[in-house]
Amino acid sequence: MIELARLMLDHCPELMLLVNPENLQIELANASAYSALGYESGKLQGLPITDVETDLKDLFYWQDAQAGQYQQVADQEAQYRRSGGDLMSVRKSVVVITPDDKPMLMISAVPSQQERVAEEALAHTLSQLRATLESTGNGIVVLDWHGKVSSMNRMFGQMWDIPSELLNWQDDGRILDFVVSQVNESELLRQQLNAVMRNDEARALLHHVDGRIFEVSSRPQFLYEQTIGRVFSFQDITERMQAEQALRDSRDFLEERVLERTADLNAANEKLECEKELQSLLIQKLEAAQNQLLQSERMASIGQLAAGVAHEINNPVGFVNSNLGTLQNYVKDIFKLIAAYEQAQSTLPGPQQQQLLHLAQDIDINFLRTDMADLLKESIDGLQRVKRIVQDLKDFSHVDEAEFQYADIEAGLESTLRVVWNELKYKCEVVKAYAGIPHIECFPFQLNQVFMNLLVNAANAIEGHGTITIRTGQEGDQVWVEIQDTGKGIPPENLNRIYEPFFTTKPVGKGTGLGLSLAYGIIQKHRGSISVQSQVGVGSTFRICLPLKQTDHVAVVDNV
Repeated sequence: MIELARLMLDHCPELMLLVNPENLQIELANASAYSALGYESGKLQGLPITDVETDLKDLFYWQDAQAGQYQQVADQEAQYRRSGGDLMSVRKSVVVITPDDKPMLMISAVPSQQERVAEEALAHTLSQLRATLESTGNGIVVLDWHGKVSSMNRMFGQMWDIPSELLNWQDDGRILDFVVSQVNESELLRQQLNAVMRNDEARALLHHVDGRIFEVSSRPQFLYEQTIGRVFSFQDITERMQAEQALRDSRDFLEERVLERTADLNAANEKLECEKELQSLLIQKLEAAQNQLLQSERMASIGQLAAGVAHEINNPVGFVNSNLGTLQNYVKDIFKLIAAYEQAQSTLPGPQQQQLLHLAQDIDINFLRTDMADLLKESIDGLQRVKRIVQDLKDFSHVDEAEFQYADIEAGLESTLRVVWNELKYKCEVVKAYAGIPHIECFPFQLNQVFMNLLVNAANAIEGHGTITIRTGQEGDQVWVEIQDTGKGIPPENLNRIYEPFFTTKPVGKGTGLGLSLAYGIIQKHRGSISVQSQVGVGSTFRICLPLKQTDHVAVVDNV
């Protein structure tokens, strides 16, 4: 009966396999299984079922079965590996049987029609591909899903110089190993040859050990939307790469030459720009010096004019003052004479006394005595004020200052105040805090110009009515003068520019922008310093420091 069952299994067209779930070994296989899988008789017995069913899902199934989880399978697609390593598609079923109360798994499988169609289509495709491969100038090799060479053209063997004995032996592994050994990027090429089931295209550059450069591109080979292998195309691009390199070298050379010429042009342009800026700066300095010189000359002319006017006024004022003094004495004598006449009036006859009395009443002699004395006193006081103004003009306008001379700075401040008082009296109150500083060696007229500029600027900075405070003091071998105002202040961004020639914040036509520049130059000429502290909305304080004595009396060129 057992022999009869064996005969029945061997004559069954389906592949029949009996598997022990404990060790997953094939206990029994029929003739159809041996024939389809390509094994010699008896070789399947004892072989692990996982050597035949290699799909991942089948491996999981057999792991569960070995753990005692038996599941029946009905008409399932599977891939069986033949003895030669190639795969065949089958449809299988699995049932659990228990002979002698021992569970066994019986597999029945039938080769699928798709497998046969695939093989026939592949054979037809390969025959067409062969003709196509031989007609191309690239080296072509086609690997199947097992990584074995299914086809190659003659150009592939020629470009890689594959030995004829390897080609005759048709040893796929040794052929591919030889190719891999011929390039510097052997690991990269090995990875691409092994990844035959990738679905994307790949491209790489390979450097042959003899110096040639190959470009390899590969893409999957499809059959019925299923990847069945991969096509590799090798192209010798050595000449193209050399031409591209020569083109790059030529381009780099030209770019280098262009950069050199551009650098030369930029350098020349920068030099021209520097010269242009230098010339512009020199022109600005020349214009500033010229305007400062004109301003200095204008101030000197004003000083000379003031000195001349003072001199011309001083002469008539002198004799008017002298005449008023004489007239005052004459009036005193006349009043003495009138007093004597009044005393002698009583000795006159009555009618004459009445006549003199009426005359005295008509001219109001008593008023005349008082008013005439007051008029003479006021005239003399007014004349003294004129003389003081003339003296201030003379003090302010010391134009004949060829050398340093000792001068009273506080007196210079006073005379300057009187000269500019008309600019100040309606806008501010002037507070003076003089410390009684000693005389210093200086050019008084030039310092008076500095004081005048600072006082006028302070008055202009005051909006409405404010206060200007003038302080003096001494520190060591220097004296200092501070002029403080309660004006609108100087914005921080302008503090570093206020001494620049022509810099002004006044409207056009209201200022030249030379006042502080001239002041700065004069203080520098005196080997002193000028500084400012200012706060917007609070006011500004200018501080001038000057040495008591000029250490070097060598003539100093006035660059103001």
